[in-house]
Amino acid sequence: MRYRELAEADLSAAAELEGRNFSRPWSREAFAEALESDDYLYYVAEEDGHIVGLAGLVLTLPEGGVTNVSVAESCRRRGIAEGLLKELFSAGEKRGATELYLEVRASNAAAIGLYEKLGFVCEGRRKAFYSAPTEDALIYWKRGKA
Repeated sequence: MRYRELAEADLSAAAELEGRNFSRPWSREAFAEALESDDYLYYVAEEDGHIVGLAGLVLTLPEGGVTNVSVAESCRRRGIAEGLLKELFSAGEKRGATELYLEVRASNAAAIGLYEKLGFVCEGRRKAFYSAPTEDALIYWKRGKA
């Protein structure tokens, strides 16, 4: 497994992965805009020349907000998201992010377990934050060293 920054050549694959995993996915254009911005940092997981995962941070230093975490369904439960996030958080810390936050669907037990394993703590809830379907978001923070 190779973890690296998102490149322009990855934009279509990133959008396709999002489209398979989310009811309201980011578009190719949204990823292209993020790639152009200094406020975003995206990493991908690549296996055998294929993008099998991606994760992003929006940087509002000293904070970094996790924007997307997406792993191909056929590749889940192999530690890809964990490895990807560790690489992303390290890169974010080098750019000055010392506190991380994210929202996660309240029903997403697998993601919640991963975030808690990585040191995130639930600090709140946003009622009906998500749509398609409507669901609460749990707000997680990791304060101190990213």
